[in-house]
Amino acid sequence: MSTKHISQREARALKRRVAQLEAAEDRRRNCYAFDWPGGTHIGSLSADAASLAKVDIARRLKHAVVCTAVNGIIQLYALPISTKAYEEAMG
Repeated sequence: MSTKHISQREARALKRRVAQLEAAEDRRRNCYAFDWPGGTHIGSLSADAASLAKVDIARRLKHAVVCTAVNGIIQLYALPISTKAYEEAMG
């Protein structure tokens, strides 16, 4: 099976596009938590110990925690963040 060769021009264009998409994804990820660059704190909630532990584990694994409300229940989701943004936020 032969491989298709691409020109250097195409390779550079694809490399630029990948960099643009990665930058856009990093910006999207960074807007989900108030202690991350670009984030907005919109409120606070109290939670039980099990929920707090889950959030703590997600944060230790370098994930932002995103929440949504579904039928009156807060759903939590862990979203991977870029290493650079994590290091900036954590000092």
